[in-house]
Amino acid sequence: MKILIITLIFFMFSCQEETSRAKEPVEQIGSQTVQEKKQATNEIIFRDAKGNLLTDVQKDSLVASVEGLMALRRFDENSNTEYILFEEYEDLRGFVSDSEIENLIEENRLRSSGGQGAVINKRMNDQWKNQPLPTTNFTMIDGSTSSFDDFKGKLLVINFWYINCGPCIIEMPYLNKLVEEYKDEDVQFLALTFDSVVDVNQFLIDTNFDYQLGSASKDLIFGFTPIFPTHIIVNKNGIIKDIALGAPRDTKMIFNKLVNLIEKNKK
Repeated sequence: MKILIITLIFFMFSCQEETSRAKEPVEQIGSQTVQEKKQATNEIIFRDAKGNLLTDVQKDSLVASVEGLMALRRFDENSNTEYILFEEYEDLRGFVSDSEIENLIEENRLRSSGGQGAVINKRMNDQWKNQPLPTTNFTMIDGSTSSFDDFKGKLLVINFWYINCGPCIIEMPYLNKLVEEYKDEDVQFLALTFDSVVDVNQFLIDTNFDYQLGSASKDLIFGFTPIFPTHIIVNKNGIIKDIALGAPRDTKMIFNKLVNLIEKNKK
């Protein structure tokens, strides 16, 4: 189950319209009347720290009366978005698993010391490091269909990028230099974007990018990372070994950073 801590003030601005959807049959819990859709799809649901459903009035009252309220966002089996409102992580005990609570506490520590980037880096490593690449297909810019299985047998460096990503474009000369550096070795370079094949080919008219290029679904791309550019090092068996998230302030440093990761994983 995917989870994410967000500030409630952000939620209130971004999701207010969705909470005004048509009302569904009600269910009684204790002394409170609450509304819950039995076969809900893509609905917004509010709960308190113990999992009790909240009406709009109850939710608004909690928001108004509690300073520093936080929200835990997660998705249920019916594709509903649930927002669990709480003050302290310990309030979630008994409703959210202890392991999830400890993970949230650790993410909060990382966020305080290294910002949201440190949290995303942890999530990506927790999800993908030492895990196999998925078998999902994608389209190469020549129109052929490929998958990650086609790249097994050699070390693989994957770059996630998109056409309107400034840092992605700026680092391309250094990535081209990387391809030249390893042209005589068993290292492959693959760049995936959610931009269409037509748009990528148009982009290449004016910009040189020497990676093998493919277009993948947004589900595949964002399943790996919300940050661009992102680089992933995969061993010859298709196992993800290292992740380099984002672009360094000094763009040319990406070359040495990737060289170090490649050399580490060649052994």
